[in-house]
Amino acid sequence: MENCGITNPGGFYASGLHCGIKKKESNDLALVFSEIPCVAAGTFTTNRFKSFSLLWSLRNIDNPVRAVLANSGNANTCNGQKSRKNTECIMEELAKILGTERSELLFASTGTIGREFPCGPVLKALPLLAASKSRDNHTEAAKAIMTTDLAVKECVAETGIRGRKKEVVMGGMAKGSGMINPSMATMLAFITTDAVVERGALKKALKEAVDDSFNMITVDNDTSTNDMVVCLANGFAGNSSIHEESSEYPAFSAGLKKICRELAVKIASDGEGASKLIEVRVKGGWCARDARRVAKKIAGSNLFKSAVYGCLPNWGRILSSAGSAHARINTRKAEVYICGIKVYDGNPVEYDEKALIKKMGGSKVEICFDMKAGNFDATGWGCDLTEEYVRINKE
Repeated sequence: MENCGITNPGGFYASGLHCGIKKKESNDLALVFSEIPCVAAGTFTTNRFKSFSLLWSLRNIDNPVRAVLANSGNANTCNGQKSRKNTECIMEELAKILGTERSELLFASTGTIGREFPCGPVLKALPLLAASKSRDNHTEAAKAIMTTDLAVKECVAETGIRGRKKEVVMGGMAKGSGMINPSMATMLAFITTDAVVERGALKKALKEAVDDSFNMITVDNDTSTNDMVVCLANGFAGNSSIHEESSEYPAFSAGLKKICRELAVKIASDGEGASKLIEVRVKGGWCARDARRVAKKIAGSNLFKSAVYGCLPNWGRILSSAGSAHARINTRKAEVYICGIKVYDGNPVEYDEKALIKKMGGSKVEICFDMKAGNFDATGWGCDLTEEYVRINKE
């Protein structure tokens, strides 16, 4: 399938440009627009400090939605009441330009916390941003939400669901590299679909998808003030309406899980300063919650992340992390595999250390931890911890 990212579904358009929020000449303002009002669903950060942009979206997420404005370079968080008024001013002007209601617009921001939001440059750029929206400009939009990201994060998914006009498909874009430890949300992720779907079914499918993807990644165990995942469904495909009991719901849900997982893995792979992706598969959990806790605990352990960077098969750090997750573990039988090689099964296991160190030198390190306590599984993702992470964040 051609990778059109956020504009892959019918009826969606996007644009991105440099308006001056960032000093560097790179895109910092994005627009995602639907020619048809969308049913929307979202998950948002649980951080008590929230961006004015995110608060605007929280108010409007249950309304019909036509567009999402997003910026990078300024978080629009903890930056004074003038910035709150600037937010409303920008949304008012965008509604006029697009010919929509203010209540049909969402807003997302990412960047530095505590700086006044630059209303002037954004207002000046809105006419061109709106005029340049097209199906071809999806990557320009994806670039505009990047901060310390090194890679553009876009993907698409098919569902196999037939509509009167076309097959239902999905598209998405995301940003995220640091301050990654989602709690009921993620960094910034936007997903579009041309499905006809009831709001309740969309909310349920998105929550399930986020729980198994974005909520299972960690870079540095910090939860942002701006995290959000938004999914827009405009019904362009003309399929029979999808609800929780319909025969098409499983296929729709599977497509949403696929696209969320792909975006989540792209974020974990692009963690600030990262040289390796860490994938932690946990088996044998007493319950789903236990398996998820252990997977994220191992993936987020700074000691283990440092060992991965050094290509050291220090399985003791895996056991230590798992044991601190407050989950039921059969400590006499638990097993640990690193890159497919068993290193522990209730007792230390002899293995070829040189061969394992060589395997750990690749771009992906896979961990399998069997809790031997039940039948529940979970997968979490993270990245190694390098000196580059400190350099990026000290600046």
